[in-house]
Amino acid sequence: MTSYSAWPPARTLRLAASLSLLAQLFACSDGSSPASPSEPIEDGTYFVRDGDGRAVILRGMNIMSSAKGHPERLPDLQAEDVERYARLWGFNVVRYLIFWDAVEPSPGEYDDAYFDKTEERLDWFADNGVHVILDMHQDVYAARFCCDGAPEWAIEDDDLPFDQNPVWSLNYFAPAVMAAFDNFFEYPGEHSDLQDHFADAWAAVAERFKDHPAVLGYDILNEPSPGSVYDARDITVTLPDGAAADFDRTLFTDFYRRMIASIRAVDEDGWIFYEPRVAAPANGQPSFILELEDPREGEPRLVYAPHLYSVQFEFNQAYDPSSDVTLANWEANRNVETSLQNAPLLLGEWGFDPNWPNAELFMRELLDMGDRMMLGWTYWSYDPGGWGIWERDEQGQFVERENADQLVRPYPQRVAGVPRSFSYNPDTRRFSLAFDPSPSATLPTEVYVPASRHYPDGWSLRGCEEASGCSWTWDANLDILQVLTPNQTARVELTITPGG
Repeated sequence: MTSYSAWPPARTLRLAASLSLLAQLFACSDGSSPASPSEPIEDGTYFVRDGDGRAVILRGMNIMSSAKGHPERLPDLQAEDVERYARLWGFNVVRYLIFWDAVEPSPGEYDDAYFDKTEERLDWFADNGVHVILDMHQDVYAARFCCDGAPEWAIEDDDLPFDQNPVWSLNYFAPAVMAAFDNFFEYPGEHSDLQDHFADAWAAVAERFKDHPAVLGYDILNEPSPGSVYDARDITVTLPDGAAADFDRTLFTDFYRRMIASIRAVDEDGWIFYEPRVAAPANGQPSFILELEDPREGEPRLVYAPHLYSVQFEFNQAYDPSSDVTLANWEANRNVETSLQNAPLLLGEWGFDPNWPNAELFMRELLDMGDRMMLGWTYWSYDPGGWGIWERDEQGQFVERENADQLVRPYPQRVAGVPRSFSYNPDTRRFSLAFDPSPSATLPTEVYVPASRHYPDGWSLRGCEEASGCSWTWDANLDILQVLTPNQTARVELTITPGG
């Protein structure tokens, strides 16, 4: 099988067939007038919460692209990688790729050997206190069409032609690929059994891993394509009355409702993550998925998990802040959609080549946006080189890259109350966190502070002494600041600055 992960590292979203087409797309964009970002959520409901009620901010990476081309669909990962992931970088979550063709290689038969090997790797994350989101990954539907995802028996492409395009993402526009997605999403329809199998596969995954201490939840399907209604013009301007919007409101919404029901039939407590359709929302355009409901008893545990990839940035391989409004549009549309969905927000994928001009500026603006929105994120990806934050030297040993210092920064991992704001300024190295504590909290707020990386001469904490009953401790082994605020109701505002 041709492994597209071995092609040039840019995970390009160049979804136009030529420069002229993309030029037309940019020309028709309304990017010069980005929507205004909404205010942060004020009622404090839109957070993933742990068993003690603390708000959890998830930060980490996708693990990992190497699994796509692996004959057993397993990542190039060892236990020491996971320890470094948690200890050196302070990440507390991983979006871990699994694949339908590995889960269900034959109809109705699930591969226990694949589950066993997956569980071995999940144990490494549990040993290091890292949450795992199991991501049912696909790119261009299946391996037959260049990439990964569905098993061969689950491809219904109406015998339409397919000639592989060297730009992997352009294969989404091949007639056979469009037909495969159409037949998968059309429900009820001639091939309804495909969704039924997919739902049962998720039930099998959830049944096997629901009690694993690392598993936080399940990402239903990576970057789903709307099939024959996938129009490159939607990438820069998605009309609310267009075919893509209609797909979101009908077939796509119904698909998610069926998958949620199937997972909930075996796991009432795991968090369920769901994504918009491929490409356009990642480029800042709106999604039109209707509000989804969680049938579990108690508070819902659904998480809206869009991706973010600027087409202009990737196509030009340079960031132009004067014309690229992907970040502003993404923030505005996601705030609207999160409010509509009544769900927490996780940025499930984002990444780029750190060597592109102005890449450092784009990363800073994106990270600042993430803090401003108080969202979690998982960077693409842990793989060495390419877009990653580490590489191997000539002896094959681990070497950290310069972009690691940007990606690894202070953030609140758990907040014993309602987060109101947090931010980090890499110029002044000032971190701030404001939250309304829960008066019944018995466990601390936990802040990851990479001391040796950003505070080599020490750091100072302000704000705890002004809060009644506030106390704090420092775990130098984990770089975790723990702040206890028992019986406190007044807002707590903490600040960390350089200096002992």
